[in-house]
Amino acid sequence: MNGAIGFLQRLFLFGRGRPVAIIILLWMTMLCVLSELRPDPSIEEVSGSITRPFSTARQFLFDSYQKYHPREPLSQPVTIVAVDETSLARLGQWPWPRNKLAEVIDAIDFYQPAAIGFDMYMPEADQTSPDKVADNLPPGTPPELLAQLKALPSHEERLAQSLASVPSVLGAAGFDFTTFTSRAGLLTAPVSVSGGDALPYLRRFEAVLASLPVLQSAARGQAILSVDLEFGVVRRIPLVVAIGDEVVSGLAMEMLRIATGSTAVEVEVASHGIESVSVADLSVPTQSGGEIWLHYARSEATAGRYVSAVDVLEGRVDPEQLGGKLVMLGLTGSGLHDMRTTALRELVPGIEIQAQVLESMFDGRFLLRPWWMKWLEVLLIVTIGSFLIWFIPRTDSPLATFLKAVPRASMWLTLGLNVMFVTLGYLLFRQIGILFDASSFFIILSSVMGSLVSSAMIEFDREAKHLALQQQETREAASLVAGKLVKSIEAPADKMRADKQARVKDITRLVAQELATQGEFTEQLSTDVIERIVQVAPLHDAGMASLAIDLLSADELTQEQRHAIEQHAEVVDIAIATAQKTLSGGDLGEGHNSAQQYLHCFRDIVESQYEWFNGGGYPLGLAGDAIPLAARIVAVVDCYLALLDPQSGRVSPDQLQAVELIERAAGVRFDPVIVACLRRVVLDAS
Repeated sequence: MNGAIGFLQRLFLFGRGRPVAIIILLWMTMLCVLSELRPDPSIEEVSGSITRPFSTARQFLFDSYQKYHPREPLSQPVTIVAVDETSLARLGQWPWPRNKLAEVIDAIDFYQPAAIGFDMYMPEADQTSPDKVADNLPPGTPPELLAQLKALPSHEERLAQSLASVPSVLGAAGFDFTTFTSRAGLLTAPVSVSGGDALPYLRRFEAVLASLPVLQSAARGQAILSVDLEFGVVRRIPLVVAIGDEVVSGLAMEMLRIATGSTAVEVEVASHGIESVSVADLSVPTQSGGEIWLHYARSEATAGRYVSAVDVLEGRVDPEQLGGKLVMLGLTGSGLHDMRTTALRELVPGIEIQAQVLESMFDGRFLLRPWWMKWLEVLLIVTIGSFLIWFIPRTDSPLATFLKAVPRASMWLTLGLNVMFVTLGYLLFRQIGILFDASSFFIILSSVMGSLVSSAMIEFDREAKHLALQQQETREAASLVAGKLVKSIEAPADKMRADKQARVKDITRLVAQELATQGEFTEQLSTDVIERIVQVAPLHDAGMASLAIDLLSADELTQEQRHAIEQHAEVVDIAIATAQKTLSGGDLGEGHNSAQQYLHCFRDIVESQYEWFNGGGYPLGLAGDAIPLAARIVAVVDCYLALLDPQSGRVSPDQLQAVELIERAAGVRFDPVIVACLRRVVLDAS
């Protein structure tokens, strides 16, 4: 283990950390690029797991943009005739008999819609058709009744008549595999492709689950309804897909084709993939795969587009809601399981997503992540990363000097760059609908900065060890000052007192070292700081031990206790003044500063050891982290040893009982984290 750690340290120190930082920059940039490529199906699972941090972060960022700035609908070209809870209660469970569905279509057609799209498909025969009912009647049924039933038109024929009389578009579902009910193709109008072959770029399905041929023949158009989920969320919608080797329209484009009377949906192919999808005079820029990023409007902004199917049947509809509109018939009932999650984290019916596609087209609000955007981002990432790798390790550069002078400057620099890119991305999204991936900048540049900072920290540690011998002389000089301070404030110590002081040092050192393992205290408790606290701890006046015990059960300090502490503080002031005079008159050389630090630590401990963690102590009423850390440590150790002292005039508990008494005052009198460290130290020793 030590050999591996040593190797890593040498690796990070080599070339001032630049080679490691370059490797990290190039490796993570490659993963960033791969996260947006469509992987080969054979390696998709492995590739997805490796690049998932980039994909997840990018999706979270783009979703956040939409949450802060959802689309505001400018028009309402779509009306949804909903198979909702009310319709199901009145007309029965879904699926309804096809003749009933035909009645709904006829009722919609009364208002002369521009087109009717069906967010559903009907691949099997209706078992309630007269001929199917005749086949299921029991033996003994009069032959004339059977003949009459079979002579009646089937429900499919009735529905086909309605579909043929309106500008209708039937939906179908794409499948990545063949099933018993799926087909290899779809009866649909051809899609016009220009500029190249679109098939290599399109989402391809091997088969399709569509309505019965008699229904497909009657409808004026067929369209694919399928969308791919990204971690359970619908973010992108294909305007065209491929069924085998056939290019097929999505529901939105096919409805527009029927509504405008166009002969074909047009697809423009460029060298990077699909450039745009057009119908009539509307051209929609797309991603390379023929899909668009959908900018969602909130549900409350689109609630007015819904009309209950039963209201349409019974004529309780405002004619303006259906006349000349693009009408969609879909399932919204809660028990029909056709719900999807949007980028706004709203759960909506699947038909609502199709409606928002059409609405976005009418409003001209498209989101686009151009094919060149990723390469622009890569160029910026590599340029900025290379600048950081070259400039930061240079010890003579102003930036390196600043980073060394301000320990947290690297964190603020990284944070500032990321805030700048996130802000830029949000402005591009809001103003022109361009999706800029600031999350990749955060991941990659933070990793590069982390590598450079790690190299610098290893170098600092090596320099610190190199200076350790030089600091030894300073520590010895500081110990001399501490000895003079003892002589100035204490009577000559007997052997028992000396033993107590040694125990104070031992327990203080153990507690401080344990506390230093806690992340939030590691920087505050270096080895030098711990030794300084240990040397000063016995000087805080053990004569206050009885007061420390009384504080465990006290709700607040009494006047006598306050007076005792006040007198104690006066003695401290005199002792420090005396020590400072001795220090000024002596010749300590480099030890002068360390001695001053000891005096400062001494003052912190003695003046603040009776401050309470909840702010109820004395003399200043300090609370929490405002109390000097050295004082918080010594207060716990002092009370613990005072409880164990047989000279306190009380029945002394054992070690664990003493800790339990102190734990009762944790969070009130003492710092809970330090009390927990005391318990661990005591348990390890017992």
